[in-house]
Amino acid sequence: SAQLRPPTRPRRATIAVAEVGFDDFGKILALKVKLYADGGAYTDLSPSILDRAMFHVDGSYYLENALIEAWVCKTNTHSNTAFRGFGGPQGNITIEYIIEDIAQTLGKDAVEIRVLNAYQKADRNVTPYGQVVENNLLPELFSKLIEDSEYQKRRKNIDVFNQSSKSELRGLSITACKFGISFTAKFLNQGNALVNVHRDGTIQVSTGATEMGQGVNTKIGQVVAYEFGVKPSDVQVLLTSTEKNANTSPTAASSGSDINCSAALLACEKIKFRLSQIAIMHLSATPLPPIAPSLIELEVADWNQRSPRDTDAVEFRQGEVFFQGKSMSLIDLIDLAYFNRVAVSDYAHYKTEGLSFDRAKLTGNAFKYFTPGVAVSEVSVDTYTGEVKVLRSDILMDIGRPMNLGVDIGQVTGGFVQGIGWVTTEKLYYDKSGALISHSPTTYKIPNIQDTPRVFNVSLLENNFNKQNVARSKAVGEPPLLLSASVFMAIKNAISYRSKKQLVELKLPATSEVILMELHRHEL
Repeated sequence: SAQLRPPTRPRRATIAVAEVGFDDFGKILALKVKLYADGGAYTDLSPSILDRAMFHVDGSYYLENALIEAWVCKTNTHSNTAFRGFGGPQGNITIEYIIEDIAQTLGKDAVEIRVLNAYQKADRNVTPYGQVVENNLLPELFSKLIEDSEYQKRRKNIDVFNQSSKSELRGLSITACKFGISFTAKFLNQGNALVNVHRDGTIQVSTGATEMGQGVNTKIGQVVAYEFGVKPSDVQVLLTSTEKNANTSPTAASSGSDINCSAALLACEKIKFRLSQIAIMHLSATPLPPIAPSLIELEVADWNQRSPRDTDAVEFRQGEVFFQGKSMSLIDLIDLAYFNRVAVSDYAHYKTEGLSFDRAKLTGNAFKYFTPGVAVSEVSVDTYTGEVKVLRSDILMDIGRPMNLGVDIGQVTGGFVQGIGWVTTEKLYYDKSGALISHSPTTYKIPNIQDTPRVFNVSLLENNFNKQNVARSKAVGEPPLLLSASVFMAIKNAISYRSKKQLVELKLPATSEVILMELHRHEL
């Protein structure tokens, strides 16, 4: 049995009580987990967050037999609400903690246990709730990162270093994530978009997405620009407003880009369908009719009654429209549509397909797909002060075909560093009445530049086969935060060099005080 007590209240402090059965090789045979979440004085989003925590208790590992239960506990503190990861980090770090304990119990390197239990392709690929992990690259992610990070060499160096060091311990750990992409509340998986094409060739697009610095508007603009073959600067993504997009879902669950880009894409396809018909009629004529208001009015098939005409043969690129070796400018084509009273604006509603989770039976596809990743972190722990330095972190993720490499790498690095704060310093304190007393930067420690890894490598594994999402991309907002567990487990691994066979009991966040208490416990 093991207990986790991560006391980060806004993320909903959670106690995980677990019992695990495993064989001599470390293969997990059965797991029983009970989650107790501090909901505070009011329910807020606690049930939905616990849903996701339960869905992520398996992490990246196959559980042949599992019983996962959860409760929300009412306490005398403020209400706790959503935060990046929405329960996923609590569930994922539970299984990672368990694997570290299995490894320490068997006297093995935890990476062996992780590779042994990781989800596979042909078999051992079904979650505890019955969803098949498709297009699974976890085995490749593990093997590539182990090789690229020189894990085995560094492990030997750390073993030698810790045998002789008196004031410093070093630890190394690889952890993984398999973050489910979709809202667990099925009705939230919908969005809409309005696209207006103007006669000068510029385009405006409105969606329900909230841009908060994560780059969702950049991606929406790119999708629209690509569809019409224009420069991104010709596309204006308007501020979100209910006068244009009503009843929208929150920009959350890492699905903001997925849902809103898909809605924008669908609206573009409707407009392009009509424009393509006009292009075919116009470019098929010999000689080409003039572009003028006097042009004979064209009849265009409705999107919902698709014409058998092969509009896919029409290409939109670099401001031009091409069909069978002939071309015309996009602006001229828009003019043709305007003079023939054909709409070049459209609205589209998108809903995520393929979700089939049955709450009565507790089985089915809870998510559209998964974003997996692995990270290896090496830390230094000062045995006199408990200070932690993250010496190096290497991250390798599968985010499909990146829609915008700069935005996506920014999300990976930012999410990971934010997670470092969650697992090491961001502890909240309350008095006996339940009042928060760590309420300012003087008492609440967020990561600064010195808390980031001294060596920080981020790589993406090429994957062009995620056909379940727009442009074959994958969501990247929340998954990398879960990989910060590698820092926490590396601290746990460092302390294990002093604890011998006795299991390291490390609370989250692993503050300097928590680390010193655990170190001294093993010295007594």
